[in-house]
Amino acid sequence: MLDQNAATPLYEQLKQAIKDGIQSGEYRPGSRMPSEAELEKLYDVSRITVRRAVKELCQEEILAKKQGKGTFVLNPANVSYNRLDRTVGGFHDSLARSGKEAMVDILEKSVIHVSPSYARDLNIKPEDDVVYLKRLMYANGVPVMIDTAYIPEKRFPGIYDRLVGNVALFRLMEQEYGVKLERYYKVLKVRKATEDMARLLNCQTGDPMFDLFKITYNEAGVPQNISVSILKGDDTYYVITSEEEDQVNHSGLSWKL
Repeated sequence: MLDQNAATPLYEQLKQAIKDGIQSGEYRPGSRMPSEAELEKLYDVSRITVRRAVKELCQEEILAKKQGKGTFVLNPANVSYNRLDRTVGGFHDSLARSGKEAMVDILEKSVIHVSPSYARDLNIKPEDDVVYLKRLMYANGVPVMIDTAYIPEKRFPGIYDRLVGNVALFRLMEQEYGVKLERYYKVLKVRKATEDMARLLNCQTGDPMFDLFKITYNEAGVPQNISVSILKGDDTYYVITSEEEDQVNHSGLSWKL
């Protein structure tokens, strides 16, 4: 039972009680948690307290909500490497926050002209040069993502020569070019793995994959780059938020890798 008179807020006490229950085996990894009403009765707290505690435990990747099914205990061994939606930051920063090491292999790099739809999304002319960068991304030595980036060369002069080794693209943009990345627009699809995807990501052809189109903007609202990311669907989840007032039309529904 929680202490109603303690200085520690009730939602914090409830969070700790649930963590203790997971540690003791009362709530096992992969199992469904009691409903909000059941937790409310079990711990003698309000529904608001239950919802805040569960929300924060989901943010900490201890619990996870599944639409129409309830809230489940995550298995620490299977928590996704690919929770990259928390901030605008890139792959390296996202993994660093989770205590994991990021590595990348550059698969392809060239200067190209993009399609009219991509040029419109990047707010450039179709004849403008764009750096095309395709990388295989690793988390703790495990390949987890194929990322393809399109970077307008006129906004980042000389960036082609700087894209080498274990390059962290967003860090490079911010630290070397003084760009402050403020927001993004994402479109998520689900597709089946091709032979090439399966070979790179050590999975089977036909396995479910996340296919993520993303435009990143600076503080002035100017698009800085486009990326298309392919991630394995097993043990991976995304929590995607968007600005309700963002009514800009984009070409993310028609991209190809």
